[in-house]
Amino acid sequence: MSEPASFLERLVGVPSESGREDAAADLVEAELRALGLAPKRVGRSVHATLGSGGGLLLLNSHLDTVPAGEGWTRNPLGERTGGRLYGRGANDAKGCVAAMLAGAVRAYARTAPGGRVCLAFGCEEETSNRGITELMAELPAPDAAVVGEPTGLAPAVAQKGLLLLEVTAKGRSAHAAWGGGVNAVHAAAKDILALAAVSFDREHPVLGKPSLQVTQVQGGERHNVIPDRCRLVVDIRTTPDYAPEEIVALVERAVGGEVSIRSRRLQSVDTPVGHPIVRAAVAAGGGEPFGSPTASDWAFLKGIPAVKAGPGDSRRSHTPDEYLELSELEGGVAFYERLIRAYHEGTP
Repeated sequence: MSEPASFLERLVGVPSESGREDAAADLVEAELRALGLAPKRVGRSVHATLGSGGGLLLLNSHLDTVPAGEGWTRNPLGERTGGRLYGRGANDAKGCVAAMLAGAVRAYARTAPGGRVCLAFGCEEETSNRGITELMAELPAPDAAVVGEPTGLAPAVAQKGLLLLEVTAKGRSAHAAWGGGVNAVHAAAKDILALAAVSFDREHPVLGKPSLQVTQVQGGERHNVIPDRCRLVVDIRTTPDYAPEEIVALVERAVGGEVSIRSRRLQSVDTPVGHPIVRAAVAAGGGEPFGSPTASDWAFLKGIPAVKAGPGDSRRSHTPDEYLELSELEGGVAFYERLIRAYHEGTP
């Protein structure tokens, strides 16, 4: 295949904001086809399988990016300098795409492992997770999976979920000068303090406890009218130790306002540390398993043993002057090649 850094540079040079991944998918499809594989398209996502017989290992990452935004001092469509490639998506997660592709090809170009690898690169991970859901509906069920996100190659063996709630405090409107109404903003303030005091007892071995933050407050329409509604948005990062219904009930007991669920589709996932996919990731040199607070397409692989691992640093994601060290990219290529071999050949 193309030298991984050159391929990544071309991939970063193709804008692919969520919903506009066609050109990036075309580029990946062409690269896979040039390597003699038989890639297939599912909308704006691409997949291809290497090897034959044996178990199926899924290597999944995403083609889309968030918008470039402002504040860049480098070219957001790619600038290679000083051993780094700058550009939107270089770190999150086109570096993982390039490393997975190169690592898998290298593994099967030499002494092929006794199993199969499915490369699956999806669209809209940053927004709707449409790509992974469409891919999983078409692909055969994998025995295990690796989700490519920037983790410094350390394998995440658990990932927090996201439960979004709305709390609506209700009051009664009146003229602000005369009073006599019931101020919903005041009621919401009490709910905010109550939510700040909510605590969780159960602690996951690598994720710790769930977190709860009030992230948006909206109340009142005019300065001279006592507001009769005030809405809070509550961001809760969940763990497998709590069912969403338990957390909703906990919030309902804490507040006086009306609680509704905005989103619960990103549920927490984890994999036992003794599973072969975890052992393979550690044997490949990924480092110590950890728990990840950030969401990814892993949430849609529920029931499939998986780790989340890839080159780069999650803290660079979505920032101006996002970059990937080219040494990190090459390390990722070697990591995925070793992981594929360790998984299919069995790691004690």
